Amino acid sequence: MSLFETFKKMLGGTRIERKVADWDPVAAAISAGAAYLAQGSSYAYLRARTLLAGPRLFQDEGFSYALQICKWEGYAVASQDIILMIEGEIRAQLPRDVATKKTILMQMYKAALECEPVPEHRGEQGWDDVIARFDHRLEAFMANKPARPDDIATATALCLLEHAPIDELVRKADQVMVINNVGFRLIELQTKLRQQFDFNELAQMLAKRMSALAPAS
Repeated sequence: MSLFETFKKMLGGTRIERKVADWDPVAAAISAGAAYLAQGSSYAYLRARTLLAGPRLFQDEGFSYALQICKWEGYAVASQDIILMIEGEIRAQLPRDVATKKTILMQMYKAALECEPVPEHRGEQGWDDVIARFDHRLEAFMANKPARPDDIATATALCLLEHAPIDELVRKADQVMVINNVGFRLIELQTKLRQQFDFNELAQMLAKRMSALAPAS
């Protein structure tokens, strides 16, 4: 079963038994959630925007390739959004060592990205530039009060709009609609994750990793 199929099953209400204390299932859930968020949002938007021309456009090789780029770039940012959402959810339960927490969350982000092969358009470059940008974004996020999921999700929405194979003027006109749609999807995702994972246990796991990584005093 693919990660996307697993997360679809989770969204449908069928409980997937996972031990949240294990690192890999958490990374897999983030990756699957990001795939759901990016693919669902991009496809829904482009189907609505292209209307009757949609079926033909989706079969066009150039449009299809551009859509894949849009989906994968959105996936990388959506993974960030989910991690920020999780951090905000459990921040009060984690040690206050911001530097160590940042290191652990960056490891989590890389593990989530590694759940899927690097997409074709990224070639040998991989996700290095995206990881570097998240390093700065994560630091800024942790320096402020946790943001609401719909505010966090603006980053994924803007990324999808940037790469959507649609005229620039149309993208600008649709910005508020797409931001609202992706924000709603991340709120829905948060609800599902709360049902599927024990966030207290997740906080304990991350705290334990932080303690193991922190330098001895």
